[in-house]
Amino acid sequence: MIKIYSRMFVRSFFIQTVWNYERMQNMGFVFILKPFLDKVYLNENKKKEALLRHIGHFNTHPYMSGVVVAIVANLEKKIAEDNVTDAKLPDVNNIKDTMAGPLAALGDLFFFGTLRPAISFISIFMLIFFVKVLDDRFVGYGILIPFIFIVLYNVVHIAARYWIMFLGFKFGKESIFVLSSFKFLLTLTRYSGLIIAIAALVLYFSTFGFGLNGMFPDSNAQDAIVYGIVLVCSVLVASRFGGIFLFYTIILACMLMSYLGI
Repeated sequence: MIKIYSRMFVRSFFIQTVWNYERMQNMGFVFILKPFLDKVYLNENKKKEALLRHIGHFNTHPYMSGVVVAIVANLEKKIAEDNVTDAKLPDVNNIKDTMAGPLAALGDLFFFGTLRPAISFISIFMLIFFVKVLDDRFVGYGILIPFIFIVLYNVVHIAARYWIMFLGFKFGKESIFVLSSFKFLLTLTRYSGLIIAIAALVLYFSTFGFGLNGMFPDSNAQDAIVYGIVLVCSVLVASRFGGIFLFYTIILACMLMSYLGI
């Protein structure tokens, strides 16, 4: 079955390939599940019925779809092995719909709302750090920063997708409780992103300096005032609109100060 699981994992990257407005990810879901159904259903009519069960509406975060596919696969295996009749057929689609919404919200919050901005800040931090340390020698290596972002993000998100699908196969419906550990990861990533943001801001000032045509005297006290204003404004925005705005506020503040020559 390892070969089948591997094929399903690879296919999970194409869940949105045939995305449509009526049923959204339904065809992609069937595409992922088909190798498993080919294995467990030897009767062609039973396999056809299983395929038709999953052409209805389905939509969740693409990175979180693996756990739903794995749980459904376990249910389909049980149906095939126990030769379940239509009268006792579990409501598989209801189980899918119940999980899809919460997993979509969790995936958006962790991958797009937390992980991606945090890794973006790592890339910004590295850019400013290398400019300060290597100076002119860094010019030839600047093109590597976007590739570092791509590598870091994909290493984390691909590993997470594999782990999520593995949980679904191993624990079935109980894997939802295991996924509650994502709350800890969210908190950890947010705080690490904040630390990186502050480090990037400090490096920004230490690299490019500050002062609007000599308006600000070069003193440590003035440095601290500028740092404090940026961070306080960022925290106020974050408390009003959400934690993710803390990252973007600091980015915009740095862009504005750079434009003003600060």
